[in-house]
Amino acid sequence: MAYFHLAKALREGFLCSMNVVMNDSRVPDIQAQARDLTIRQTEQWFDWMDGMLEVHRSMFVFREPTQAQLQEHKAGLKLAIRYCLFINTLIADPDFNEPDLVSRLQVRVRQLQDAYDTFHDAALSDAQAEEVLKQVFLE
Repeated sequence: MAYFHLAKALREGFLCSMNVVMNDSRVPDIQAQARDLTIRQTEQWFDWMDGMLEVHRSMFVFREPTQAQLQEHKAGLKLAIRYCLFINTLIADPDFNEPDLVSRLQVRVRQLQDAYDTFHDAALSDAQAEEVLKQVFLE
């Protein structure tokens, strides 16, 4: 469901920008429009990632997930991390010059990677995963 909301939000943002171009007789500042659209989409992506990390905490850290849930979790995290790397390509460009967005995205990538590694990294043993959880969530 979260994927649907993101796709719909991205589509609406794109269509909104296109309407501005089509209704205005002046030559549009395409560079400014692309920059604004990228910033809006990145902010929406941050909101989506926050929701995904909240689902991770509530459904996977504090509960015993089923194998099917773990597979969905793994696929979702892989997709999110890959998309973050794609976004990073856009916003880390020196001409874009949004160091705050880059920094925030790097934090999210680390959080998503940690979530992935905790449950899906074959190099991390169950005992190591439990130790990580104990360090993060002191009992």
